[in-house]
Amino acid sequence: MAMHARDLIEEMVEERTNPLAAYLERVRNIMTAKKLSRKYGGSLLREVLSALGEIPAFPPAHLLWNASHKQMPLHCFIRMRHEPVFRIARLDVSPMKVTARVEYGANAKTETTTEELVLHRNHLLKFELMDRRTIGSE
Repeated sequence: MAMHARDLIEEMVEERTNPLAAYLERVRNIMTAKKLSRKYGGSLLREVLSALGEIPAFPPAHLLWNASHKQMPLHCFIRMRHEPVFRIARLDVSPMKVTARVEYGANAKTETTTEELVLHRNHLLKFELMDRRTIGSE
């Protein structure tokens, strides 16, 4: 918990030094979260983000650790340009399976890692990782 608090404090200091950039990033994140929520539903999106946050050795997991908490707005988990970025490029949804293409890491397109993760529902109907692969630059 202390690690997350330190990260939040660092970001607050950063936002204070450049409020315009922080505001624009927040607006981008809100618009993207709304778009994803309209397309897939907020509860499904929250389930997917929560499942991604539980994957061991998944670098953006530290951003998604509390995605299951409904008090946290969905835009808090999307980071369009502020590093470390975390973007959902595509979701393919079926009742028992979701394929998510996510981009994370540096803001520069050549340095961004793109992964395709396949999540399926287990016997408790909770998403868990079935397959994971890194996508090369396209």
